[in-house]
Formats: sequence, structure tokens, C-alpha cells
Amino acid sequence: MVFRAIGGLTINKLFAVFFGTNGITLLSHFQNLTSLFTLLPSEGVNRAVMKHWSDPKASEESKHKLWQTGFWISNLIFIVIFAILYFWWKDYFFGRFVEHYSIGQFLIIFLPAIFLMLMTGLLNSVILSFRDVKGYALVSISGILLLVAVVFWSVNLGNLDQALLSFVVGYALMFFCSLVYFILNKDKIKLSIGVPDSASLKKISQFVLMAISSIVFGKLLDFMVRDYVIELYGLDRTGLWQSVTKMSSSYLLVFSGTVGVVYYPKMASLIHDEIALRSYVLKVMGFVAFITVICLGIYYLNSEFVLNLFFAKGFDRAAYLVRFQAIGDFFCVLSYLLAYLLSARVQTVKYIVAQLFSALIYIILIYALMDRFNLEALTLAYLWRHIGFFLILILLNRKFLFK
Repeated sequence: MVFRAIGGLTINKLFAVFFGTNGITLLSHFQNLTSLFTLLPSEGVNRAVMKHWSDPKASEESKHKLWQTGFWISNLIFIVIFAILYFWWKDYFFGRFVEHYSIGQFLIIFLPAIFLMLMTGLLNSVILSFRDVKGYALVSISGILLLVAVVFWSVNLGNLDQALLSFVVGYALMFFCSLVYFILNKDKIKLSIGVPDSASLKKISQFVLMAISSIVFGKLLDFMVRDYVIELYGLDRTGLWQSVTKMSSSYLLVFSGTVGVVYYPKMASLIHDEIALRSYVLKVMGFVAFITVICLGIYYLNSEFVLNLFFAKGFDRAAYLVRFQAIGDFFCVLSYLLAYLLSARVQTVKYIVAQLFSALIYIILIYALMDRFNLEALTLAYLWRHIGFFLILILLNRKFLFK
């Protein structure tokens, strides 16, 4: 996970050096676009696969049926999301990335790359269910090296649209790294593309509903807010805000990746032992809170140096935005752990309520504070969004946490 974060920071650095704040803004916006396609299969289908495959009581037959059903659902979700974005408002979602291309030319590269990204996530969910951390690390490191190499080659050509597309192409190449893993372990893991079944569909659908709320109240909202800020302040000033949010994304990637590799599969394996699960969750939360305070404190005290180091000279102008963002990150980290708890226990309605509550806080505060605080209103809204998210998750998990 650290290596993935380093890869992400390297890509940020390349875009910052070659394209400045404008490049960071459009990279963030483009990554947000890709997440609209990948988040639902990742948080819905892949998490369901990981949870079921991690369950020691699950039969081999049910595991394989679930994987087969997940394969078809991922493809269906991909088609539906593309149709919605393209036929609803294609210029809004794709228009900022096609200065040198038509939308049709852009999609010829973009769509196959997204498909391979989805297949990579589905394969990796099986690797994680076996808790093969070493195998997953090798697959991830190989993939990140390919990604960075592709992006490095592309940014040197000086075409921002092409550089953005290289990002999804690089990620698509990770599919072949995952494929090699399964070829080498074909005696241990046997997968096939069969037909969906109703029992597996029911298991996956609950996770998909939770993931839909993450898209609508998370990634789609983020995309719309960023587009609004671009219109209001332009690419340069938006890039200052995005440099701070991308620093958050980088260390949150390490955290969320570790949660996905270690914490979530472990929770899934303890789901039938409530006492052991509660003890594990509280122990992890205490340790994570302690480490997070130390790391964010160091970052805040050295924010100007860090921003110039990981982006480019001149990005220290964004340092004043770090204080509220860093506090928000602390509550974001703790909220992740509690949200994963709802997911592991398949408490769909509670998960959606928490997402809706935090989204409303974010929208209301941006509207109320933007005229007075300008860009800092965004980090203030982010801070209170995650405080609210954390508190509602405590409330929704209170019977489990405080027995």
C-alpha cells in the first residue's frame, strides 16, 4: 500500500512539474471520472466477493457462483454507468478532457481501459480473500511500476489529454499482472465464467446498494463540486485546493488499502463472533487514532515544505488550506473503520443514511461559507462533513460498540 501511495505521489509530481496547477486540477477531475465507473463494482461486487470468500463457512461451490455472478454484474454496471453519463450529459462529464480529441476518440481508449480496471479489481478481491498479502503486494508493485512508466512517457510528450488517458491505460495494464498471478496459482484457485444465480445476486445486491450511495453522495458529488469550483475560480486556484486534497488522498490510500488487505478480510472472518469482532475493531481504532494524530501533526507543521516537495515549487501557496483538511482527515480515517463495520455486517440502510447525512452537511456548508471563506470554505466543509459522518456512524454502531 505504501508503494501504491508512492506511485500516486509520483504521478502527482509529474503532472505538477509538467502541467502545473492546471494539470493537478484536471488529473483530480479525471481520476474522479474513472472512480464513477470503478467505485460501484469495487465497493459493491468486489467487497461482496471478498467477504464471502473470506468466510470459513462458505462452500467452494457458493464461492465460485458468487464470483461468476460478480463478473456479470460488474459488466452490467459498467454498461449502465456509461449509458447514464454519456446520454445524460456527455459534455459535462467528458468535455474537459478532450481539448485535442473528440469525445468518440477519447472513449475508444478510455472504455477498454476502464473494463480492464474492473476485471483487475475483481481478480484482486479473490487474492485478498486468501489474505495472500505477499502475492497481492507483488501484483500491486508490478502494476504501479507499469503505471508510472506509462505516465512518465506520456507527460514528456507535453499533451495533457494524452497524459490523462495514459493514467487509465497504465492502470489497465495491471490486469495482466493479476492474470499472471492466477496462471501461476491455477492449481490453488480455479475460476470460470459461468452464469449468474439468484442466491449470489441477492448477496451482492446489498453491497451494490451501499456502493450506489457512495457514488451519489461521494464521488458524483465531489465531481460536481470540483466542476463548480473550476467555473468559479479557474483551473489554477482550484489546483491549489486539489493539491491539498490529493495529499489527503495519498495517505488515505495507504490507510484504505491496508484496511482492504488486512482489516476488512479479518472482520469478515470474525463476523460470527461478535465479542472477538468488537475487541478487534476497538483495538484497531485506538491504534489508528494514535498513529494518525502523529502523522497529521508532522504534515501540518511542515505543510509548505511537503507541498513543494510532492508537487512543485509554488504549491506552498496552498499551505493555509491544510489545517482544516488535516483535522477532517483524522475523522475521515476513523469513519472508514466504522463504515467498513456496517459494510461487513451488511447493514445497508444504516450505511446509506450515514452517507446521505454527511453529503448534506458538505453541500449546505459549501453554500453557506463560500462567499466568506473562498477556497477555505471547501476544507471547512470537508472537516465538518467527516465530523458529522463519524458521529452518525458512532450513533448507528452504538449497540455494537458499547455493549
